Amino acid sequence: MKLFLLSILLLSCALSLMAQVDDQVFVSSSTERDTIFAEVPQPMLSIGFSGGVAFISPDKLNNQIENNNTVFNTDEFPLKRPAQWSFWAAYRPKNLPTFLTLRAELLSSSRTYTFTTNVTGADPSILTSVQSTSKHTYTVLPFSIGSGSVIYKTTAKGEIGFIYALAWITQTTDVPGYSSSETVYEGEGYGFRLNLQQVIPIERTFSATLDIGYRFIVINEFRDAKGVSIKNTELDYSGMNLLLGISYGF
Repeated sequence: MKLFLLSILLLSCALSLMAQVDDQVFVSSSTERDTIFAEVPQPMLSIGFSGGVAFISPDKLNNQIENNNTVFNTDEFPLKRPAQWSFWAAYRPKNLPTFLTLRAELLSSSRTYTFTTNVTGADPSILTSVQSTSKHTYTVLPFSIGSGSVIYKTTAKGEIGFIYALAWITQTTDVPGYSSSETVYEGEGYGFRLNLQQVIPIERTFSATLDIGYRFIVINEFRDAKGVSIKNTELDYSGMNLLLGISYGF
């Protein structure tokens, strides 16, 4: 799998170089604003960082949270709008409105449940009630490679990409004074993304960005530390996302 992803990355770099038949410079300095023109006189590399929120509704996960609320008599909210962070890099060949892009994103959420545990000490006849805690953390790392184009006569960009995602479900249980444990399930999945980015120039190389996108990704292949597959576990992180950020063009 890792070899497959590395091959895709190498292929994207090769395509970028092939797009320039008359210019051997991969990246050169520019005094133009960040990739907002229909054509640029030399190759450009842009990098950006943004943060925002994803709008999702993972039914199986939220059903589990609702069940935990019933069992533990808590009122944890379902997972609807996790925070999202994104780092991206885009390469645009000389005199072309199109570009190639790589993205790495992070979505992480957690839910905590308190419950009472009955334990015994040295004397088995003495029963003690301990307030215990169970915490579930859901972490998803989508990596994507895609391509897009500056929209003619605007400062906006359209993009489509392929996603490979890693995910972890971490379950931690703490019985104060007695025991604690942690179980981690690891999974992976594939999907795609569509994105529209509005560029707002600040000065010659810096720009503010507003991203509105849709991501389809369902992760349902999870394994424990021994590599044993876990059934009936799914993270459906498909949905819209809204991000604000800043970019810098070389």
